[in-house]
Amino acid sequence: NPLRPALPDGGLGQPRDPAGTAITSPAKPREIKLLVKDRSFQVVGPDKALRISYDDFDLLKVLNMEPVPPDAPQHMPAWLRQLDGKRIRVRGFMYPTFQDPVEAFVLARDNQICCFGRNPKIYDLVRVALRKNVTSPYIQNRPFDVVGLFHIAKKIEDGRLLYSIDDAIVVDR
Repeated sequence: NPLRPALPDGGLGQPRDPAGTAITSPAKPREIKLLVKDRSFQVVGPDKALRISYDDFDLLKVLNMEPVPPDAPQHMPAWLRQLDGKRIRVRGFMYPTFQDPVEAFVLARDNQICCFGRNPKIYDLVRVALRKNVTSPYIQNRPFDVVGLFHIAKKIEDGRLLYSIDDAIVVDR
């Protein structure tokens, strides 16, 4: 804005290098500790799926884990690991796919992640592969449920998500 003088730090309260990029020091990792010792889940719907929420596999809320290390699954409590291979039902938002209909997509915790640029954590996104010969229309900016088999990666590898759901159906009501 030509009517307002530029602030030395860009107005963001952070020191900047000559190119204007914020200079940040790496955050000290939090101590990993179990915050949710036990959890049970309600069976819902005709598929007899376990109703879970993103809070149930949010590693910051469950384990005080920040950042998430590659061996994160080895730190998970038994109640969370036992969800691996189980049919679950979770509510989220479709990350923009730019395709319609879809056979696979990424389910996001909220629409701030999917549409407004907030950087998601690895536990905020779930890869979803729909059941064979099933598709879904692209669902924009509103929540819906996914029912399918939940999986936890053994190790976090570059470019792979920690959680996935396969043999899935979309429940959009």
